[in-house]
Amino acid sequence: MTDADSAVVAQIVEAARRYFLRFGYSRVSTEEIARSIGRSKKTLYKHFETKEALLHAVLARVDSEAEREIGGLLAEHRGDRLARLRGILTAVAVHLASTHQVLLADLRACSPELGQQAWQGRRQALGLLLTPVLREAADEHVVRADLATEQVLAIFFSCVEGLAAPQDLAQDAQTPGDMFGTLVGLMVDGIRTR
Repeated sequence: MTDADSAVVAQIVEAARRYFLRFGYSRVSTEEIARSIGRSKKTLYKHFETKEALLHAVLARVDSEAEREIGGLLAEHRGDRLARLRGILTAVAVHLASTHQVLLADLRACSPELGQQAWQGRRQALGLLLTPVLREAADEHVVRADLATEQVLAIFFSCVEGLAAPQDLAQDAQTPGDMFGTLVGLMVDGIRTR
């Protein structure tokens, strides 16, 4: 792929990210995406065979952004270990809710299988980041070592998913950071060593 092709692909993915995260998947056409960046639909399909392939590229980009953001928190090793764990989990929850609430809700409605696949992909990618953090905390006797990390993460992601429903966030007077901070506080209190 040439540098020019790479630039076009990046431009298409960024435009699709903006549209998908704001309006959802089913409510946006590839023609709208292409037109928004002054390209033709033919150019878009030259780089992405299907709208679904474009969706996967968008989700990969969103994951990459999350990994960079959360990676900065993971690199921080100073201070209270429980506070660090709370901060990391809250950032993950807010990321999931703020970047996926419209898109995933729409995917679940218009294509439940694709929506489930997208959510599972997010869980897997973020689980890979969080598993070492939880294991490290268990090794340091900050959290209970008798709890299976995979189960703790499954419960965490299920709670975030339930709270990330757009109608729930819209009706809740708290900001997502406050709401998820409360959830994370309850979770960490439940798994910390006494």
